[in-house]
Amino acid sequence: MRRFDGILLACVTAVLIAGLAAISWQTISAAERLLLPALDQKARTVARSISGLVGQAGEYGIGLDQLVRAEDVLDVALQENPEFAFVRIVHPDGRVVAQSDSHDFEPEELADADGMETASAPIVVGGKTVGEVVVGTPDRVARVLVRELWLDVAVLLIVAVLVALELVSFAFTQASAVMLRGLAQRLAALWRGDFRPHLPLSGSGAIAQEVEAVDQEIARVHAEHVRLVDAATAKGDREALAELDRIDASHKLSSTRYETPVALVAVRAPVFLFYFAEELTRPFLPSYIESMAQPIAGLSVEFVIALPITIFMAIMALGQPVLNVWTEKFGRARSLRLGAVAAVLGFLATSVAASMGTLIAARAITAVGFAIVFVAAQGYIVDRTGAANRARGMSLFVSAIMAAMLCGPPIGGIIADRLGPNPTFLISAAMALVAYICAVVALPDDRETRITAKPTARLRDCAIVLTKPAIFLLMVACAFPAKMILIGIAFYYLPLDLAVSFEPSTIGRVLMLYGLVMLLVVPAISSFSDQNAKRVPYVVLGGVLSGLAVAHLFLWPEPWGAALFVVQVGIAQGLSTTPQSALVGELGRRYFPQLSEGGVYGVFRLVERSGNAAGPAVFAAVWAATSAEIAILFMGFVLIAGALLFGLAMMVAESGPVAALSNE
Repeated sequence: MRRFDGILLACVTAVLIAGLAAISWQTISAAERLLLPALDQKARTVARSISGLVGQAGEYGIGLDQLVRAEDVLDVALQENPEFAFVRIVHPDGRVVAQSDSHDFEPEELADADGMETASAPIVVGGKTVGEVVVGTPDRVARVLVRELWLDVAVLLIVAVLVALELVSFAFTQASAVMLRGLAQRLAALWRGDFRPHLPLSGSGAIAQEVEAVDQEIARVHAEHVRLVDAATAKGDREALAELDRIDASHKLSSTRYETPVALVAVRAPVFLFYFAEELTRPFLPSYIESMAQPIAGLSVEFVIALPITIFMAIMALGQPVLNVWTEKFGRARSLRLGAVAAVLGFLATSVAASMGTLIAARAITAVGFAIVFVAAQGYIVDRTGAANRARGMSLFVSAIMAAMLCGPPIGGIIADRLGPNPTFLISAAMALVAYICAVVALPDDRETRITAKPTARLRDCAIVLTKPAIFLLMVACAFPAKMILIGIAFYYLPLDLAVSFEPSTIGRVLMLYGLVMLLVVPAISSFSDQNAKRVPYVVLGGVLSGLAVAHLFLWPEPWGAALFVVQVGIAQGLSTTPQSALVGELGRRYFPQLSEGGVYGVFRLVERSGNAAGPAVFAAVWAATSAEIAILFMGFVLIAGALLFGLAMMVAESGPVAALSNE
């Protein structure tokens, strides 16, 4: 990161963290003071409510020992108030007439009088106390609630900082800020003795004039250096040439500066906000679908729940090859804005969906918007970069998505906890609308152009590419099941399973671990694997580790098993993602020199994204036919077997002459 950007972002981050930390501390301190009295008041309210019911029965001549199915009433009270350990109806002599104990607490904890806060209400019949209702709340409940509050506040703090930094970066793509930033970068470079030319900036005003003056002075220095080199060369003055070379090296006069164009930075904020809108729904979307799922045309409930997710992913996978051509013709920026509008409509429709058919249609509309935005944003970057800075440009795109995957799930879970799923979909629609506004403000309007792009994946290319065992296994046995296990287990099954015992905020914190791990692992592994040129072991190791991650779901209680699964899958896919992509290019050049590299990568992306669509459907089908445990083991086995088969195929391929392989 450039020095000016680093200083600016460090200052903004420090101010934000200081302010938000102070607010968070005050909030939690106040909550702790109110929490215990509120819990005690709630317990007393429940006790009074039940004692009133028992007292009414007593007025009709039904004594405490004659109560029928009293435990059912107490069970309902515990179900509605899971923080309570027990509810008991007690006779004046201390004998328990009826009781209900929560299964969420251990028997030793229920028997620990010192670690239990109790609230009671007398049972009054005819003006006399004939018993009491006692409600027990373990001390650890308050500690757990405070811990949950701390976690929520910590998540909000992290997300607030990340979102603020994204918006600061976006603000510095606007005209006046661009000029100020450009001038600061130029002066900082000159202070370091760096005389490399900068990307030209167009604008008007005093700051623009200063930027132009600095650029002209740098150009004058370069021209003077060239003149002196020519003069020294003509005279054969080696001493002067050596001194000029030293000046060249120390001031980088012959070096090229690689700067990310402002137009590329501008696309990051809309992409981040757009993906953030979808990631908000991750923790509760499967359980939201489950709430209106019924068997359809012989399909199991499990498969019906998976259907909206599968259709969403299928539209994303199958639409992208065609949309590459269409978005170039229609205009990348215009397409991105159109996709954002479609997503807004999709989120709004999802929030009011009353049936499975309406929900599927709403998710399909959202998927169309997402496919358009994804392809348009990628194409926008490709159109404005060359071979030298394309990787840098694409890293902006990928890191924006990773940041959204980190921020979205925990915030979505917290909102769903407080407001419910439907308002959260409305907030997602609002975020997609903000992404649209950012795209309108920051991205230059483009009109229809002559088509130069081709579909990223054609059936003919698929038929050619998938004929070679090594590349077939890389795509179908490694990339495909890797996405299956991610979407099928992490984003489909786990939210359903965890929703039985945990709130969406907890589910969101579990899912955010994937984005966090990927954000940390991928950059390190990409550079390390490039330096060592050992990509096959990384792909095999990533596949095996990802498959073995399912063991955590059987070894540890929830949510720890789910959290460890998500972390290990994130690490494993971080290990294999970059080497996998690099291997596609290498094997494509080796086996299919007649095909363009874009065509080979198009087939790879199509197969990989098809795994996103297949994951929930395959998991649901196996789940319905057998059990969730067998479906989990099946997904892990398929990925491990595929990775090992690919490794074996590459060993066989590398053992023969390269020329022979190329002629196969």
